[in-house]
Amino acid sequence: MNTNMVASELGVSAKTVQRWVKQLNLPAERNELGHYSFTAEDVKLLKSVQKQISEGTAIQNIHVPQSTKKRTGFIVQKTTGDTERRIELLEQKLDILLQQKQDENEILSRIEELERQLKQKADEGVSYQLLQHRREMDDILADLQSLTSQMQEFTAQPIPETAAAAEKNKSRKKPLLSLFKFQT
Repeated sequence: MNTNMVASELGVSAKTVQRWVKQLNLPAERNELGHYSFTAEDVKLLKSVQKQISEGTAIQNIHVPQSTKKRTGFIVQKTTGDTERRIELLEQKLDILLQQKQDENEILSRIEELERQLKQKADEGVSYQLLQHRREMDDILADLQSLTSQMQEFTAQPIPETAAAAEKNKSRKKPLLSLFKFQT
């Protein structure tokens, strides 16, 4: 009997049956897939455990009668041609999965390499742009210094009297002269 069949006979869940077997170290065999396989004697023992639990006995205080049967682990079954074929198919699928995993790892390493190269190119581009901006800023600073020195030279020179300023001075003198001019 498998775990589900025993669980339905006892009226508990399959997980409960598995827990009892593990915690109480009950003698239950396992098949090639690791599933429990119970005999009629195992079911009788589990019913005894269930009865003790229903009477209020804690799981650590449950008395399990010693059986002459020892827990041997796995049941070794004679393999048939169908089982061998299934094993071959599973091995083929495993090989395919391993190859896909290897291919995936290669692709991931290639992507990482491309990302590294892309980052390097981006860094080179930014460095070039920074150098260009630095050169432009140096040129602008040189132009600004030149303009500043020209401005200082220009402001240091005396401003020559222009023709318009001379005209203003003449026109001012003329009215004064006309006041003192005698008419004849």
